[in-house]
Amino acid sequence: MFENDDVRSNSWYVSKLTWDDLKEANENNGHGGLPDNIDLIRDINQDDSNLGRFMVSTDQIQIAPCTKALYAESAKDVCIIFTDIVGFSRIAMDVKPIQVMDMLQSIFSRFDELCDVHDVLKLETIGDAYLCTTNLLEDGDSADLKDAARRALEMAKDMVVEATKVRVPLPGGGFSAETLQIRVGMHVGDLHCGVVGQRLPKFTTCGTTVNMAARMEQTSMPGKIRVSKTFHDLIGDAEQGWGEQQTIEVKNMGEVETYLLDPVKSRTIIRGCAAKE
Repeated sequence: MFENDDVRSNSWYVSKLTWDDLKEANENNGHGGLPDNIDLIRDINQDDSNLGRFMVSTDQIQIAPCTKALYAESAKDVCIIFTDIVGFSRIAMDVKPIQVMDMLQSIFSRFDELCDVHDVLKLETIGDAYLCTTNLLEDGDSADLKDAARRALEMAKDMVVEATKVRVPLPGGGFSAETLQIRVGMHVGDLHCGVVGQRLPKFTTCGTTVNMAARMEQTSMPGKIRVSKTFHDLIGDAEQGWGEQQTIEVKNMGEVETYLLDPVKSRTIIRGCAAKE
């Protein structure tokens, strides 16, 4: 995938170096803030290597923007998994910030563990959304695509189940009997990826494939996984829990053929087949 391994390692190193140095600048500043260490921050962001520069003036703030990405490439046949928490805004509105963060920590740490189990790459969390992939930054060829799709689907199914093990916090403390539910959307296709950002450079993905996966999630149902026909056809009869094909209207993409999967029913079907054998 990467034509130059040094580019890959250096891109991530820039991100870590920037964060660590900024954190150290903050912690070591005896006056409780970053201004006394502005020289260090400016040094980190010098544009000698096209990282851009932030210049402070007593009259005004001037910004010399970075115009070149730290790293970029195209990736083919990437399986994208998008999830978000059903009713998150309602839950977060009624409880303390620490309860919201504890809840997110609980569910996302479970998803992080699943990434290790299924060999899935976590990309990022955005609010209550969790984004991860297979067949991105992996060494392999097209023959491994079905395996990547299988791993992605197993990851998604386990994510739905694990979410139900996290209880919803109550105002004033404690937990209700209600547990979390997530919606999941999946798609497979080509995308662009790279490292961008002048502050805390970040690995990111973009393209129609990412947008389609997001639309699959937005039109999914609580506790269900909606996948595009493209992804469904990679799995085929290896998954016996598919619902009927549904054609849905997707914003900016027209009518799209999709399939809905209930992970709980899927596991019941698998157990039933195993018992017959």
